[in-house]
Amino acid sequence: MTATADSRIGWDVAVRTELTEEEARAGVLGGFTALTDVAACLLPLLSALEWDGDMVHVAEALPHFADTLDITDLLGVMANLGFAARSLRSSTQDIDERLMPCLFVPDDGDAVVLLHRTDEEMVVEFSPAVHGRRTVAPSSAAGTAYLFRRLTDEEKAGADASLDTTASTLRRFRALLARTLAASLVSNLVVIATPLFIMSVYDKYLPTGSTTLLMSMLAGVGLALAGDHAIRVMRGRMVAFMGARLDYLMGMAVFRRLLFLPPSYMELASPNAQMARLRDFEMVREFFTGPLATTLAELPFSAVFVVLLAVIGGPLVFVPIGASVIFVIAAVLARPLVKDLVAAAGREATKRQEFLTEAIGRARTIKEAGAADVWLERHRVISAEAAHAGHRAARANAVVAVASQILVVSTGLVTLAWGVERVLTGSMTVGALMASMMIVWWVLRPLQTGFALLSQIERARLAMHQIDRLLQLKPERAGEPTGQRRGRVKGKIALSNVSLRYKADADPAILGVSLQIAPGEIVALVGPNGAGKTTLLKMILGMYRPQTGSVLIDDVDIRQIDPIEMRRAIAYVPQKADMFFGTVAQNLRLVRATASDAELRWACEEAGVLDEILALPRGFDTRLGDGLTDGLPTSFRQRLSLARAYLKRAPITLFDEPAGGLDFVADRQFMLTLERMRGHSTIVLVTHRPSHLKLADKIVVLGQGQVRMAGPAKQVLERLPPGFL
Repeated sequence: MTATADSRIGWDVAVRTELTEEEARAGVLGGFTALTDVAACLLPLLSALEWDGDMVHVAEALPHFADTLDITDLLGVMANLGFAARSLRSSTQDIDERLMPCLFVPDDGDAVVLLHRTDEEMVVEFSPAVHGRRTVAPSSAAGTAYLFRRLTDEEKAGADASLDTTASTLRRFRALLARTLAASLVSNLVVIATPLFIMSVYDKYLPTGSTTLLMSMLAGVGLALAGDHAIRVMRGRMVAFMGARLDYLMGMAVFRRLLFLPPSYMELASPNAQMARLRDFEMVREFFTGPLATTLAELPFSAVFVVLLAVIGGPLVFVPIGASVIFVIAAVLARPLVKDLVAAAGREATKRQEFLTEAIGRARTIKEAGAADVWLERHRVISAEAAHAGHRAARANAVVAVASQILVVSTGLVTLAWGVERVLTGSMTVGALMASMMIVWWVLRPLQTGFALLSQIERARLAMHQIDRLLQLKPERAGEPTGQRRGRVKGKIALSNVSLRYKADADPAILGVSLQIAPGEIVALVGPNGAGKTTLLKMILGMYRPQTGSVLIDDVDIRQIDPIEMRRAIAYVPQKADMFFGTVAQNLRLVRATASDAELRWACEEAGVLDEILALPRGFDTRLGDGLTDGLPTSFRQRLSLARAYLKRAPITLFDEPAGGLDFVADRQFMLTLERMRGHSTIVLVTHRPSHLKLADKIVVLGQGQVRMAGPAKQVLERLPPGFL
């Protein structure tokens, strides 16, 4: 459907934010069309729960490819929208009326939304395949009911606060950690049967040769070892579950904090530095899911074996105690050296990773410049430095590992020598000596593992410190979106004596700028490169906050507005058009996830790109990314960027050199659209084209971050010096 053929779409028509009852029942929301029974229940379920928020938050809570939503995805969507869920095994005839509305997934059949019931009948919302709402008789068929409860503001705040550090996140696993430690305690108690069996063989069986006694002992120790194996499997599952949950929670917390940091933080650090923060999280995850997790779980219960050794071996217990003290002292002395070497190796590895990312991302530019040899030499130097730093850290780790092995062997030899002397004097039996040797190894095993992996512990500690520093940074918006619909923005913009420096020692990018822009006006910004035009646009967008002065939208300081919600009311076309992995339709819906197919076609026709999209192999479903975007013509990408901005139909639209990649025909189309937008959207346009300036109501001339001239377009054009444009 074209723009002219659909009278409901246009610059003078308000953007529709609510779904019709038919759309909700059909499971249609923007680009989301339910293809599974669970997906079809999402919108009816929200309607039954009387969720009255902005539908854009529903669309944003959906997975990237959401048509085949399963129950896990649906629970995640509901959690993102502020609902807690619990499951209940039941049948429809056994579910209490007070638990409705709820989602019911039968063991055999399609999911439905249970609305309400009486003793004889039940009203359910079916998937579209069976024609919507029906009244049915309760059934005894088994299934799972999912009950939802809206979280309070205090609960949401508590959930956010529990993810502010790695330590607070781990506190969420207190019960599971307690069960893991309990399993380790039971395992250590059960495994005591092994040294007792060895001692009994030497002291009881060998002197008597009783086969019955031996069989009894073998049965007992076999049962103990089987129990120990079962407990260790159970503990491994608990550790694996905790690792998976930690992976999800911490990964989401880190990525969310990166996304919601103020733009100034993101721009001061390179993308490679941001990736390094994500790699820090990988180290923490490996720490809690690797052998160190098991070692930490067993370490507190080494005391069990110490007590057992004191009972069996008497004074021999002082040998592993002394070795443990030496281990602790050695760890304290080695830690500073290991810390420095690990930190140095980490820095060099990050530099190499940054270099490789840049080289691969800009491989075409490097080839075009004929600089492959230069980059190869840079790679040789950086790789050599990284390898040298890694070698030093590995060598130190090897020394530590060998030292721990020597200490364990020496402890065993001392125990054996002293034990033999006690056996010869009759102070202990041969069986007690053999059992003592085994127990000494069990006492020192966790210490040896921890000491040998000292460098890994230090890497994890540094990574946790970096993650904690990241999570302590204040995001642009705390908590989840409110879900309430926004009021209509009129589009009035006012800048009052605003100034901005990117760095404390840098020259001002903007200095004392004051502007008044009425709703519906077209204002053009002109000036030489570096005059502050793009910076001014980003200040209106809320990407930068002025150090002095204020930026007001509809007479409200933008510092008092949720920056993310404010940007929903502003369309922005940057100089470079960015496309992301996904279909053409998904790339367009990034700015308005609830847009219909008809609105997509309208926006693309406004941008003059509709025919080219329809000529693609799969039209709007053509997949971008995987290198395809780089092969698209610059004009096509720029028009897609324009269509994305038009689709928003925002009360404020910012254009930053929008015609830079347009050909003559596309530029003429852009100017026609600009005329149609006049009065319906406040437009701030950075351009140097005289044809664009003639469409402006006002022109502002910038130079060195200051306003050099401003006024009605005709007057300013007459006063511009020849050749200025």
